Amino acid sequence: MKVSVFVMFLAFAMIGCASTPEPQHLAANQDACWVCVHENDLACVKVDIDEKTPDHRLQRQDYHFCSEQCKKDFLANPAKYEKLALSGASQTQPAHH
Repeated sequence: MKVSVFVMFLAFAMIGCASTPEPQHLAANQDACWVCVHENDLACVKVDIDEKTPDHRLQRQDYHFCSEQCKKDFLANPAKYEKLALSGASQTQPAHH
């Protein structure tokens, strides 16, 4: 009995660690770099948006990136990141948008 409880706890912990991080609590001048979200790069998930921020508009949706490399990765395979972005967009939008 004790072993099965430990195994269940361990399984839940592993599932939690393997999940994709969701950027939350973004300010009005921030967006998520969905390439970094997909790659679990927590250091770059939130992007401060200004005139130098790499961006791309795809199907009436603006995407912002933490770097030119992330933008290139996105453009090489937008479908890989777009589904994740569209599913998480409602959770990451600032309340006043």
